[in-house]
Amino acid sequence: MAHQQWRSQLDYIITLLGFSVGSGTFIKFPFYCMRNGGGAFLIPFVLFTVIGAIPCVFLEMSIGQYSQSGPIKVWDICPAFKGIGVGCVVCSWMFYTYYNVLFAWVTYYFYNSFSTHLPWEHCGNAWNTPTCIPVNHSSILFNVTDSFPDTGKLTSNSTPGMSAAEEFWRFQTLNISDGLHSLGGIRWHLAVCLIITNIILFLWIFQGIKVTGKLVYVTVGVPYILITVFLIRGSLLPGSAEGMAYYIYPRFEKLRDPKVWVEACSYALYSMGVASGCIITMSGHNRINNNCFKDAIVVCLVDVATTVYIGLAFFSIIGHVAYLRGVSIDAFESSGFNLAFIVYPEIMAYLPLSQMWSALTFITLMTLAIDSMVPGIEIIVAAIEDHLPRLSKKRSWAVKCVVILSIALFGLIYISQGGIYVLTLFDWFVVFPSVAVFAILECLAVGWLYGTHRLQEAIDAMWGRRMPRVLELCMKYVCPVLFLVVFAYSVYGYRPPKYGDYYFPGWANVIGWMISLVSILPIPVMFTWKVCRAPGASLVEKLKRAIQPKKCWIFSPQEEPPYTAVLQPMI
Repeated sequence: MAHQQWRSQLDYIITLLGFSVGSGTFIKFPFYCMRNGGGAFLIPFVLFTVIGAIPCVFLEMSIGQYSQSGPIKVWDICPAFKGIGVGCVVCSWMFYTYYNVLFAWVTYYFYNSFSTHLPWEHCGNAWNTPTCIPVNHSSILFNVTDSFPDTGKLTSNSTPGMSAAEEFWRFQTLNISDGLHSLGGIRWHLAVCLIITNIILFLWIFQGIKVTGKLVYVTVGVPYILITVFLIRGSLLPGSAEGMAYYIYPRFEKLRDPKVWVEACSYALYSMGVASGCIITMSGHNRINNNCFKDAIVVCLVDVATTVYIGLAFFSIIGHVAYLRGVSIDAFESSGFNLAFIVYPEIMAYLPLSQMWSALTFITLMTLAIDSMVPGIEIIVAAIEDHLPRLSKKRSWAVKCVVILSIALFGLIYISQGGIYVLTLFDWFVVFPSVAVFAILECLAVGWLYGTHRLQEAIDAMWGRRMPRVLELCMKYVCPVLFLVVFAYSVYGYRPPKYGDYYFPGWANVIGWMISLVSILPIPVMFTWKVCRAPGASLVEKLKRAIQPKKCWIFSPQEEPPYTAVLQPMI
C-alpha cells in the first residue's frame, strides 16, 4: 500500500518538532536542570544531541523514507529484527493509554482555570482538610527526586499539612485510594474529560488534510507564542533575573558527576523520540528524493533551541515566585505530576490575573499533548495499514476509531481512585528498558548487519549524495555505546516503583517486569521464527538469509509510482 505524502515538507518538520517538544519538555526538562546544575546540564545535553540524537534521527529518517513504510514493515531491511517494529508498536500503545489520561487531567485543570477563584489557591472547598495551607501562606519545599511520575505528600518547612494545590490534586482530582489493591470507583469528571480528549483526537485524525493543514501550524505555533508571553511577562517581575541566572550560569563542578552526563544523554535521545517508531513512520510519508540529512539537523537543533527557550521562560517565573516566598530556586525541584499539577498551579496562583495565566499554561500543555499524541497514534495506525492494506484503504476511519477506542477504554483504569498507582506502575516499566534495547538493536541491525555501505547506496539513490563519514562512525560506534551506557546505568540505578510514601508490593514488581517483557518479547520470538522459516540447509545459512533485506524493500526510485494524494491527518 503506497503511503500518502506530506502536502509540504514544512508540515513534516513541524510535526516532528511538535512530537519532540511535547509536554515532556515542560514536565521533565526544568527538573533535570535543577537537579544537574542549571546551565551545566545544557552543555552535555547539546553535545549528546549532536553526536547521538542527530545520527540516530538521520538513520531512522533514511530507512523510513527509503522504504515508504511504517514501523514494522520497514524491518524488511533485516527481517530477523522485525520484532523491533512490533515491540515499538506495542510500547507506543501502552504508553499512549496513560499519556491520554495526562491529556484528560490537563483538560480538567484548564476547565477549572475559569473559576471565579482558582480552586487550588484557597482552602474553603469541600475537599480541603483542617491542615490545608492556602497559597498565600504556603512555603512548600518541593524536593522530590523521583522521575516521572511522582506526587507524594509534600512537606512544609514551617507548617504541617498539604498546600491547597496538592489537596486539590489528591482529594478532588484523583480522590486517591490507599494503594494498588484498592482501585475504587471511576472519577466521572475525569471520564468526561477523557471522552472529550478522545473525540478531539478522532476528529483530528478523521478529517484529514482539510483540518490538519490548517491546525498543524496552530498547535505547534500556539505554545511558542504563549512561551514568549510567559518570558516577557516573567522578565518584568522582580526576582526573575535571579531565576534566569540560576538557569543559564553553569555550576561546572556538577560536570564531575557521571550521573549528569548520563541523564543529559538520556534526555537528548528521549526528547527526539529515538527508537519509538515515530520518526520512521513520519518519514515514510516523505518524497523519495527528500534530503532527510538536512531535516535531521534542522529538527534536532530547533528542538534543542526550543527546549532551552522554554527553560528560560520557566525559570523567569520561578525566580519571581521564589522572590515572593523568600526561598531559593532549589525549593522548586520537582518532577512529573508534582510539577505539572501541584507546582505549576500554585505558581500561577501567585501571578496577577491568575485565572488567565492558569488557562494559558494548561492550553499550552493541551496543545503540546496533541502534538505528541497524534503522531503516536499514527505509529499504530501505520502498522495496521501496512499489514491490512485492503481493509485500511476502504475503512481507514474504522481503523483509526478502533485504535483510539482501545486506548480510551484501557485508560478508564487510570482514572479510578487507585488508577494513579496503576499509571505509575506502567510508566515505571513501559519505557524502561524497552526503548534502550530497541535503540541498541536498531543500530546493530542497520549499521552492522545491513551495513552503512548499503545505506550509503540507498541515500545516493534517493537524493544523489553521500552521508558524511562522521555520521557513519556515529551510527556504528558512538550511538550504540551511548545507548548501552544509558541502559547499563538504568539497570544499575534501578529501584522498585513507589508513589510518594507508598511502596508497591512485591507482586506489583512482578507485574511491572511482565509489562516490560510484553514489548521486548516479540524480538526473540520474531527472530527465531524468521530464522526457522528462512531457506537453507544449515542454521548458519538460515541465519544469513534471515538478515538479508527482502527484495521488495530494495527498489529504484525511478520505478516509484507517482503520488497524487496528500498526507492524511497528522500534526
